[in-house]
Formats: sequence, structure tokens, C-alpha cells
Amino acid sequence: MTMWARIENGAVAEITAIDPAGRFHPSLHWEPCGVEVLPGWTFDGTILAAPAPILPTAAQLCAQIDAAADAARRAVAGDPLRAVEYERAATEAQAFKTAGYPAEDVPRTVAAWAIGERTAQQAADSILAESAAYTEALYQIREARLQAKELVRQAMTAGQVAQAEDIAAETIAAIEAAVAGIGNNPN
Repeated sequence: MTMWARIENGAVAEITAIDPAGRFHPSLHWEPCGVEVLPGWTFDGTILAAPAPILPTAAQLCAQIDAAADAARRAVAGDPLRAVEYERAATEAQAFKTAGYPAEDVPRTVAAWAIGERTAQQAADSILAESAAYTEALYQIREARLQAKELVRQAMTAGQVAQAEDIAAETIAAIEAAVAGIGNNPN
């Protein structure tokens, strides 16, 4: 199927499937082309060519990795003050456990979670288990993020853009998987 590309300033401005002969002002320049040609392609007077792909920079890929890590931490802890609350609860739960779960001295953060049928000891153990999972997720995020950023920089320095993009994509997926089901993140 023959298409026509309207050329403006050395680039394809629009495409039509209808022969433009006699339909437009003669000052408009039309070239026959294939269906693969799209607006934005270049025309050098002879050849229509796809534009060069815009390649990401190392900084852009690293920023994507950082953004995924930030989103993962927010998904787990919520706002920063909630993270402080969780840290305090974990510290108090650990002290309560270390003291042998004394019934007469239940920390307020533990008592707040000891609701329904949950005992103070169960609440403390639950807080500590969640804290351990949260801490492990933070370690995994940090390790993956920093290692990937270095690998991205190395790949980009070596001119291996596709490899750098793959590293970033795989790391983002790993970060998202590291926090699935932890804290406030139900997924």
C-alpha cells in the first residue's frame, strides 16, 4: 500500500493514505512512502529514515531505580512518621521480650497492638516479626539499589545501553518483589 508523507523542514509532518496530487497547495512537499513511515521520520531529499532512538542516560536510569526504591519504602512504611512509630514499637517489643514479657510492665506500643484475642506476648512477637521482615526488605532494597546503580554506570561507560536498561528494569522488579506483603503493602 502506498502512503504519502508531507515533508516539512526535513522531517515527516503527517501521513496520508490518499494521493495528495492536486488536493493541496503546490508549496506543500509530499513524498510517496511505505506504511511503516511515521511523523517524525527524517527526509534528506532522497531517503526517509526513522529517527534515532532517544537513549537514556546513566543518571536517568539511576533515578528510575531510586524512585522505585523510594516507592517501595513508602509502600511498606507509609509516611516517615509511621516508620518512626514502627521503630519505637520494635524497640519496646524487644525490651519487653528481653525482660521475659512481664505482665505488669507492658510497653504502650505493645499494649496498643494487644487487642482482641491477642496477648501482650503475641503482640510483641508479631511486632518483632514484622520489624524483622521490614528490616530485611530495607536491606534488600538498599543492596539492590546501590549495586544496580553501579552496574548501570559501568554498562553505560562501556556503551552497553541495552544492558544498562535491562539492569534497571530487573532491579526495579526485584525491589517491588522485596516488599510484597510487608507492612502496609498488601501486594
